[in-house]
Amino acid sequence: MNYSIKKIKIAENLPIVDELVGELHVSEKEMNDKTADWSQIRENYLRFMAECEDENDGTFLIAEVDGKAIGFLFGYLDEKDDSNFELGEGDDLYVSEGYVKKEYRKQGIYSALNTTFEEAYSDYKIRKIYRYTLFNNETMQRWLASQGYRPVRLVYEKWK
Repeated sequence: MNYSIKKIKIAENLPIVDELVGELHVSEKEMNDKTADWSQIRENYLRFMAECEDENDGTFLIAEVDGKAIGFLFGYLDEKDDSNFELGEGDDLYVSEGYVKKEYRKQGIYSALNTTFEEAYSDYKIRKIYRYTLFNNETMQRWLASQGYRPVRLVYEKWK
């Protein structure tokens, strides 16, 4: 299958971003019942993503087949402050969101998106790249391990 990857601006492509991030959100809701309905957070979340893109050198990449968006990856430079307690200099690159439509999975598209994303920051001094995934998303955890990521912290939540 031939696909292409390109960078887009969120604010200029809201229908595409809304579709892809909305599908990711539905997928996450299937794994975490505390996830809000996309319709409840859609407007604010899309605005937040566009702000991160503009203010933190964000990159929104899409994969396309025949002009149809089939996946995406979004991330940005984490805001620096002087309270950092970890070693190293440079920026932290946060991979915030990523998704490939079910019918296009297991074809290397997510890996290609990730490679293109990391290459977009090759001129930056990056200290680390980090991301979160749900504890029960074992497919993503295996992929992350295959790419050299390792778990460092666990987040515990207590819902009331």
